Amino acid sequence: MRTSILVAGFAVGATVCAAGCGACEPSPAQGNDGGAASSTAAAVSALPPPSASAHAHGPAPRLACRSIAVDGDVHLEVPGDAGLVPLLIEGLVPTEGWLDLAKGAKFVAKDPRTTRETTFRGGPGRVRACVGYAEESWLTSGGFDSTMGSGESPGQEEWVVTPLAVVRYAAARVSVDVRPKDESIAVTLGVASVWTGDDARIRSFDGGATAKSDDGWIRLENASLSLAPAAGTPDTLDAARAALDKCSSLAKIAKDLTSTLMAGGADASVITQQVTNRRLARAACDVAALRIGALPPSEATQGLGKSLADANTAWTTIGP
Repeated sequence: MRTSILVAGFAVGATVCAAGCGACEPSPAQGNDGGAASSTAAAVSALPPPSASAHAHGPAPRLACRSIAVDGDVHLEVPGDAGLVPLLIEGLVPTEGWLDLAKGAKFVAKDPRTTRETTFRGGPGRVRACVGYAEESWLTSGGFDSTMGSGESPGQEEWVVTPLAVVRYAAARVSVDVRPKDESIAVTLGVASVWTGDDARIRSFDGGATAKSDDGWIRLENASLSLAPAAGTPDTLDAARAALDKCSSLAKIAKDLTSTLMAGGADASVITQQVTNRRLARAACDVAALRIGALPPSEATQGLGKSLADANTAWTTIGP
């Protein structure tokens, strides 16, 4: 009986989100397993045409983040000879395209809905803030720092995506640094969870870090870890394909579990597996999206972007 109620509740919630406005669309701010639309949109936005992400969010208005502090040279990457477009204090943070930060530069982005503040550092750096109008940040180089006490509330998480990992937290002091040959993640207050891809090697733990749990995430509490590529570097077309393969595999598992749930008769263990695999699929597809979007646009990356959109549709779709 309890299982039937849970399944029914899942189906009703899915129907409301599917039929409702953009505010009902899954997003990192609404839980741990949403945000596929923003990830797909972000990857496609790095490919021609630049406006290809618009369809993923529907007609509902979206609020872009604002840069409440800018120190040093921070500018938007612009193709061709258009020159540099600087990020201005109290200006809107671009929802498409990458921001370049010179060595020593930094800026603070503030989400208009939750008021969460996040800081990006250049060493130098290449980042995207508030990806897809959501609480999601991407870094291919540079640093990221969270701000405790700004915009945290139950169920609202920030996701930080790097070439090798995904970090998610609700209320924690988190620092992420992405360098040419390695990455480091440190939690000095609170708790964060880290997902790493198959081609990432954990070099060291320091403090209260635990190995991957049954849900596929590493728990960090007052701890840090460092990562390095298992082989080669993650900034190649082959690495993007490998990440997409992982994304597609997990997306299929999540889709199959969702189909089982919607067919009725699933027990509580299937519900748990479905939630767990949706979160894993999102993480894997986020990394794939970052790797694809960080590459120069080409026919190959455009094909990968379409496959990524298919994978995100697979794990987010509810019903037949």
